[in-house]
Amino acid sequence: MTEDSKFCTGCGRGLEPGMQFCPQCGRVVSGSETEEEYRQKAVEVEQFLAESRFNWVIFALAIYAIPTTIAGLLLLIDAGAMADTVWSNADFQNWVISHDYDITVDSVQNYITIVAGLCLASGLCALVSMACVIRRKMWKIAVVACAAAAVLCCWSLFGIFIGLLMAWFVYSLKEMFSS
Repeated sequence: MTEDSKFCTGCGRGLEPGMQFCPQCGRVVSGSETEEEYRQKAVEVEQFLAESRFNWVIFALAIYAIPTTIAGLLLLIDAGAMADTVWSNADFQNWVISHDYDITVDSVQNYITIVAGLCLASGLCALVSMACVIRRKMWKIAVVACAAAAVLCCWSLFGIFIGLLMAWFVYSLKEMFSS
C-alpha cells in the first residue's frame, strides 16, 4: 500500500499512515518497509532451497556414479572368474537344466562382460554429469550425460526410472549454470 492509500488491500479496513500491518486481518501493508523485508527474506529462502537442491543432486549423482563405475571396472577386469563362479553354482546349473538352455561358461562370461561395459559406461556418464553440475557449467552436457547414464542402466527398470528422474532434476537446475 502506498502512503496515499487509506485502506487494507485484504479486508478493506481503514489504515493510518506509517502502519506496517493491518490491525484487523494482519496483512502486511503494501508499500511498507515490512513488505520489502518480507520480499528480501523470500528471495533468501528461495536461494537457500535452490542451493540445497543443487547439493542434493550432486550427492545423488555421486551415490550412483562412483559405485557403478567401480563395479563396472571390477566386473570387466574379473569377468572370467565371475563367470566361473556363476557356472560352478549348483542352483545355476539346475536352472539351466530345468529350462533346457544351451548355455556355456563362455556365454556367461560374454553376458557379464556386456553388463560390465554397460555399467561402466553408465557410471562414467553419471560422473561427467556430476562434474558439470559441480562446476556449474555445460548444462546441456550435464542433462544429456545424466539421461545417457539412465538409459545405459538398462538392466534395471528402477535404475532407468531413477536416472531419468535425476536427469529431470539436473534439467531443472538450468538457472544455476553459467553456460
